Amino acid sequence: MTICALTGWPLIYKSEIRSLGARWPRGLLLHGPPGCGKTALVQSVADDLGVAVQKVSSSDIYGAFTGESEKRLREAFDKARAHAASGQPTVLFFDELESLAPVRDANRPHEARVVAQLLTLLDGAASDTGRFCAQGHLTFIGATTDPNSIDPALRRLGRLDHEVAIGLPTAEERVQILQTHSQALPLGNDVDLHEIGAKAHGYSGADLAAVTREAALHAMHSSLANSPTTDLSVTRSDFIAALRKVCPSLSRSSDVSLDTVSWRDIGGYNKVKERLQQALEWPVQHADAFKRLGLHAPRGVLLYGPPGCSKTTLARAAAGASGMRLQVLSGAQLFSMYVGEGEGLLRAAFQRSRMTAPSILFIDEIDAIVGGRAEEGASSSGSSDASTRILSTLLTEMDGLESSTVLSTGVLVLAATNRPHVLDAALLRPGRLDVLLYVPPPDSEERHEILKVHSRGMPVAQDVDLQALAQRTDRFTGADLSNLCQEAALMGLREGMDHATEVKRMHFESALAVAQPSLSVEQIRRSEDFRHYRRR
Repeated sequence: MTICALTGWPLIYKSEIRSLGARWPRGLLLHGPPGCGKTALVQSVADDLGVAVQKVSSSDIYGAFTGESEKRLREAFDKARAHAASGQPTVLFFDELESLAPVRDANRPHEARVVAQLLTLLDGAASDTGRFCAQGHLTFIGATTDPNSIDPALRRLGRLDHEVAIGLPTAEERVQILQTHSQALPLGNDVDLHEIGAKAHGYSGADLAAVTREAALHAMHSSLANSPTTDLSVTRSDFIAALRKVCPSLSRSSDVSLDTVSWRDIGGYNKVKERLQQALEWPVQHADAFKRLGLHAPRGVLLYGPPGCSKTTLARAAAGASGMRLQVLSGAQLFSMYVGEGEGLLRAAFQRSRMTAPSILFIDEIDAIVGGRAEEGASSSGSSDASTRILSTLLTEMDGLESSTVLSTGVLVLAATNRPHVLDAALLRPGRLDVLLYVPPPDSEERHEILKVHSRGMPVAQDVDLQALAQRTDRFTGADLSNLCQEAALMGLREGMDHATEVKRMHFESALAVAQPSLSVEQIRRSEDFRHYRRR
């Protein structure tokens, strides 16, 4: 049910609603990320319908003395009732409801009393319907960034029982918002708001307003710093600079970010890079072709292979190259001493990823979080129970069963593991982690490429043969080769702190003499065995 229907229909279709004999719903909960326009939306709809809005927030209600908060809340309801009784349709709007009515806790009796009073007043208002000349004259709307942070009793039938999720604006909506906020700006001829809107995914309406303002400030600063002129205009470069400076609100309040790692930061692994590009970039770049051929974008990708083979770096580079926002999760974040907290964090992570779609949810070392249930079932330990619950939550979220308002379209789960054989089989079924990419130890040619990447910023002497070094570093991972370059540079520094200008062959030889490959033959064999098993 929309805000217009909840608030306006009882005024427009009064007789029809009465003839149905139904009690019209009176409560609505709006939820969405900060800055997405919840408050502005309520005010805009109310203005169009000629409905008065009475705004209530925690700062208006909470007082220092016992009973003062409950009294203020009763007064707010009495004022709204008086407006409704006089024939003026009224919305009692609870802004930032999570601050006014959080989940009740025995350690916070003051807040618990306020929540109890709010519930009593909402229940009492429901019985007042017959007093007013038109059913629906008084409507209750709450707004929150996290519906799970408000007391669940508020979401029960007869209270704020209808919910509307307000997501972040789409690409087309971002362009419209940018056009609105830049109407008064002297835009340069090179400004394409469609391009700026495409680059600004994950930005809320408030963020886009800040981008426009920052672009104008950047233009003025550039003009004053160079040559002051009356022909001031906001150019494309000003908007690009503003996008770099203004981060999305959701990124500031969570672990969602645009990664700066690129493919050129990783040597070798061309086949893995190509497969990642197909999984991440093709569904976005060739959306029409996917639709025409009935193709579905993969929902999950698993990177597996021996440790130190750049799986995490590949994930970050894939996100950076695709322009998708990256959210990183690990086992340390999900395991908690409180029952259910890890599952809640996982659900919240999926929700944030949906809000910033297209995005990547990267789960590093997924084997530590969701091992096989059959293997763990033999143990009755608390950690096994927690792992099973987290696995069930992950499977449910990937299947989209708990996405009441937004499907998981636009969210790709990217996972990495050194132990693919311990993962639950349900996680590897089609529709979940359905693309499995083996990241093997680098071969000689790939080691050469990796050495070139890690020695790129070094003054390497002419006598250094990176190709020969690559051939002598069998079973060295990307991390090992990075460490080898660093050790060689340190050798040169130790030789002459004030006179070191180059990293020479003898420095690499000294570093190689003490370096050891971190991979064992057994580790490589286990990964290869899993790869052959999945091919059968």
